[in-house]
Amino acid sequence: MDDQIFDALVEEFYLESRERLSSIEETLLEVEEASEDRQEELLVVAKRELHTLKGNSGMMGLRELQELAHELEDSVAAIESPGDVHEILAGVDRFRRLLDRSCGREEIEEADVDEVSEPGAGRAVQESVRVSFSALDHLVDLLSEMVIFRNRLAQSLHQALERLDKEERNAPAWREVEAAHQTLERTLRELQEGVMELRMVPLGSFFGQLKRIVFDESAQEGKEVDFRTSGGETPLDKALLEVVSEAMGHLVRNAVVHGIESPDERRERGKPPAGRLSVIAEAQAEEVVIEIEDDGRGIDRQELVETARERGFDVGDEADVQTLLSLPGLSTREEADRSAGRGMGMAAVMDSVRRRGGQVEIFSAPGKGTRFRLRLPLTAAILRAVILEVDDAVYALSLNAVQETLHLETERRHTMNRTGVVRWRGNLVPLLDLGRFFETREEDRQEGFVVIIEAEGRHRGLLVDGMQGIQDVVVKPLDDTVGSPPGLAGSTILGNGQVVLILDPIDLAGASPALEHAV
Repeated sequence: MDDQIFDALVEEFYLESRERLSSIEETLLEVEEASEDRQEELLVVAKRELHTLKGNSGMMGLRELQELAHELEDSVAAIESPGDVHEILAGVDRFRRLLDRSCGREEIEEADVDEVSEPGAGRAVQESVRVSFSALDHLVDLLSEMVIFRNRLAQSLHQALERLDKEERNAPAWREVEAAHQTLERTLRELQEGVMELRMVPLGSFFGQLKRIVFDESAQEGKEVDFRTSGGETPLDKALLEVVSEAMGHLVRNAVVHGIESPDERRERGKPPAGRLSVIAEAQAEEVVIEIEDDGRGIDRQELVETARERGFDVGDEADVQTLLSLPGLSTREEADRSAGRGMGMAAVMDSVRRRGGQVEIFSAPGKGTRFRLRLPLTAAILRAVILEVDDAVYALSLNAVQETLHLETERRHTMNRTGVVRWRGNLVPLLDLGRFFETREEDRQEGFVVIIEAEGRHRGLLVDGMQGIQDVVVKPLDDTVGSPPGLAGSTILGNGQVVLILDPIDLAGASPALEHAV
């Protein structure tokens, strides 16, 4: 058999087997809560899938996989109580690892196009092909270059028209050029949206793994957990899925192990013995919002403050939970365990989400529970940004972070505790002059604009000279030699070829009024 044909056959076997394993896992996880009749139906489904896996493995000549599938099939047939599924799930994990090893794969690199197309209930079944994510990544790279040159073309046309008088602008040739440019702009935007849609995967594809985490951890801890999910159809860029899956897995495990109390403790507190844990996802404008909420013991802020001081951190009595959990290595647990805690793991989660342009917000009430809200851009490649002018520099700022822009007027501006503030919607918002932050000026500017931003529940007014408008920009990471300077999240190239820096709204919103973090 030709090597290329054999490789394609192995690839098809691998992907189909992974899909069947996920189906078996989801089916077995339903068994515990199902009625007796429903349990029987589910076990039949699991046996059928395992039988198919056994036959396919034999056809490929993978004897070890075939024998393991046969062993699992017999185990399913011998189930006498729902609790017996634990051992079979461990066998499914063993099969998955052996499958990876047998096919020379460490992780899935491909997905069905029909799984990453537009989400929606009742979607018609379509013909599909398997497309390599590496091929999609290359397509997105080309798309990014296209966006840069589209912006450059728009800039060049604008400059050319400015040099013409009114009569020349109205000439038929120029009107035809403008009409062609508008049509091209519209077509390229549709192409951009279509290509980015191809890289989207529904979050529901990961919800099954979360259910498995809850199942395993609650059994290990002797707890009862009512786990619910919503918004599985919400799309997310595949490039962000790894970060999100790691963060969500950590937070869900955290909720079961450290957040939700034992059944006896919950009864003593007047709560039902089964803890409630929910994951809700939805797309809002240009971002995805994911909330992980439990009704457990909550986070004791004062205990975190005391622990932080014991570990050598300089924190004030007013330090909030958000700030405290961002401290590396902070945990109220005296001993480490095999599950992630609200210490180094939590700080790592927040940092990984932030590095991909996202935010983590934390809401907690002692004795009532905790809610984590993850906010991420729909895509990590192209950003809708407002272009800001600051002294002789130009910066790009994510439009998602912008709440409003105001003229810098004297009557709006005040000073409190030697810090400039601006009155906005009935509140006083602290000001931050970007020129002073980046050391391009020594004193706060007295005229210009205030850009109100919001990040992780904090508001800040950025003082700038002006704004050039809103445009799509291609996000480029900063060079490793630069590191991670405060206030900066990346770089981009504008239509005129100018390289500009992308601002980090989280750093700016939390910057010290004394500007001690300025670069």
